[in-house]
Amino acid sequence: MIRNKFIINILVLVAAIGIWSCTARFEETNKDPNEPTSVPAEYLLTSAQKFLMDVVWDEWANGRFGLVYSQYWAQNAYPAESRYQLREGVNNNYWSYYYTGRDVTVDGTINGGGIMDLVEIIKLNTEVDLGDKSQNQIAVARILKVWMFQILTDIYGAIPYSQAFQGKDNPSPAYDNQQDIYRDLLNELSEASDQIVVDAESFASGDAIYGGDMTLWKKFANSLRLRVAMRVSDVLPEEASTHINDAIEDGVFESNTDDALFPYLNSSPNNNPLHEDHKTREDFAVSNTLVDLMNELGDPRLPLYADTVKSNEIHGYVGMVYGLEDNTANNIPVDVISQPSGASAHYDSQIPFKPTDVYAPTAPGILMTYVEVLFIMAEAAERGYIAGDVASLYSQAIAASMNAWGVDAQASSDYLAQDNVDYNTLLNSMTWKEIIGRQKWLAMYMQGHQGWIEWRRLDFGILQLPADGILVEGLSEIPTRRTYPVDEQTLNRVNYEDAVPAILGGPDKMDTKVWWDVN
Repeated sequence: MIRNKFIINILVLVAAIGIWSCTARFEETNKDPNEPTSVPAEYLLTSAQKFLMDVVWDEWANGRFGLVYSQYWAQNAYPAESRYQLREGVNNNYWSYYYTGRDVTVDGTINGGGIMDLVEIIKLNTEVDLGDKSQNQIAVARILKVWMFQILTDIYGAIPYSQAFQGKDNPSPAYDNQQDIYRDLLNELSEASDQIVVDAESFASGDAIYGGDMTLWKKFANSLRLRVAMRVSDVLPEEASTHINDAIEDGVFESNTDDALFPYLNSSPNNNPLHEDHKTREDFAVSNTLVDLMNELGDPRLPLYADTVKSNEIHGYVGMVYGLEDNTANNIPVDVISQPSGASAHYDSQIPFKPTDVYAPTAPGILMTYVEVLFIMAEAAERGYIAGDVASLYSQAIAASMNAWGVDAQASSDYLAQDNVDYNTLLNSMTWKEIIGRQKWLAMYMQGHQGWIEWRRLDFGILQLPADGILVEGLSEIPTRRTYPVDEQTLNRVNYEDAVPAILGGPDKMDTKVWWDVN
């Protein structure tokens, strides 16, 4: 596959970034930290792709936040996050990682990335115009910026956006309201798609996601435009409809082979970060919220999402009760609950990893999939934005998910024929948001942030309060945002105080809803 073709080059690039970063560190006393040494755009792209995916997909941002808040997973050790208690140090760190990446450690380990690398790519190609190649490199950087900024604003709400990355010229950027951010994200994707020259050069060796294939980058830009537009459908329906139609006309994902995925390798530090974490820890199990629903529906993806319990006395799949207090959770043996698929391969070297195991070292990080595009199109048809049969698009989305996970075609067909899955049958007892939302949530397994965000937008139920209660004083429901980091409140205090609640739209609390969340 094209995305695997460049793995060796990517390793060389990552190593080169590490060497450059080490050298830069030794010389930092003689360098202006706001004017870093110029680095080739290919290196910057590899760095940005890898480390942005790492900080979205790792055991902290995804495991203890995204996958827990979406209730795909529950914690069987240290379950504070399942009860919505934030670790402020983690909140501080990841806010910084998203924007500017990590610093180089004392031993020289490369910890770069962040949106800052994408800003630098745009700057380099603006200062030295390489024609169509520069246009393509700028477009790729813009697309990835939108992908990351949407996650950021959907987690926090109002964030520094238009004034971000001005360095010493503006070290304390003001916050933008989410409506303005979203409109700019949609504009960025539209312009990025238009500036792509599909048969021209781009990054080639530096592009881990698509190997420099600008046809696929254009499809990703338009598919991401669908996600961004649909997210504002309840507050800007006409604009959402226009952008969705324009994106579809310009060309979106057409099959699972178009998916935007970041490839991981079977070697540290370039293997899947969840796999790396699980080498030494057993903090997560599959949530009873997920397992109970999949058992109820007879969902054939369950054996691909989770391992069977290891106990000889229990058979099948048993979800971890979501939100238990520490002592109860820590005292439940891991062999009586189902862990994420691939966990068993860590316990028994005779058990090989399956390609679909979420704990496999080579399990890819997911930016966006064809499956999501089909669910968005089904919703767009239901809302009257596009022509199309809602039930057919909904069924195609589920079938595509089954195919992506390797489910047998007959099992997929049988599942779709069930009354508790069939779209038209379910309309007798459920709203369309519940029907589409439930199956979209099931299909987006492992995309923790997106599962939680879609639950907030579509209000499809399923998620439940922590079994042993919430640890956050004053919070009585599932969070609808994350509070701003303490460092941000301190270091950017004037703008923080201006933003809350005037720009945010409410107090800096976990139950304040972001702008587009009006249901």
